[in-house]
Amino acid sequence: MITVYEFMVNGKLSDHIYATKRHEPLPWKQRLQICIGVARGLHYLQTGLKRCIYHRDLNPRNILLDEKWKAKLGAFEISEMGPSSLSKASIKMEFVGVAGTRGYVAPENFFVGGLLSDKSDVYSFGVVLLEVLCARKPLEVSVEREEEVCLRDWAQKCKEEGTINQIIDPHLTGKIAPECLNIYVDIATSCVQNEGKDRPTMVEVELGLEHALELQESADAASKDVDPVYDQKCTTSTDLSLDTTTPNGK
Repeated sequence: MITVYEFMVNGKLSDHIYATKRHEPLPWKQRLQICIGVARGLHYLQTGLKRCIYHRDLNPRNILLDEKWKAKLGAFEISEMGPSSLSKASIKMEFVGVAGTRGYVAPENFFVGGLLSDKSDVYSFGVVLLEVLCARKPLEVSVEREEEVCLRDWAQKCKEEGTINQIIDPHLTGKIAPECLNIYVDIATSCVQNEGKDRPTMVEVELGLEHALELQESADAASKDVDPVYDQKCTTSTDLSLDTTTPNGK
């Protein structure tokens, strides 16, 4: 038997979060749209089938992008079939070591007999949301402190202190509407709560991100209305079509 997969022209999300010689980092609105696509995919896995599916290894390397920058979930090698999608039950896992990628695994899945549930993938997605915003790995070694820094803990601390702007990706500085940023950070930090019961459902995450996008689009439209430079460009340009499909304008 031969299995044929759709070719993902734009590769992995991880290729486009960080600036490299091959890729420029994605603009904020495009990052947000990709995150919404992932949220919809996870929501479907958890509620759209007779039995829910737990991905268990969600991270930017396993989020693939097609030619239209639509997100697709990949790498289901260690996924598990859960109970009925209508059930709120968890399944007890007899792990041999930690399954998944370090830094993205929910705390309850670190030990033998841990409970695997839909909230396990919610946690992983929360880490992805923080990485997309900050362009930082979930675990990094601090040269100054000579210790490992956890992005989740750092982001939660900055949120409490009102200093979240200090750790977002420099490429996004001044480009995120404050209202959008506040909602996005609230969603991301709620997803990475230590206790699964304190995390939101994927439908709540999806709706929250869609609202954040609406706020960003409203802010963008308002800024164009009052920007004289933008108005001048619009009145003097003979071609008003802008290709924003890719970050490189291809």
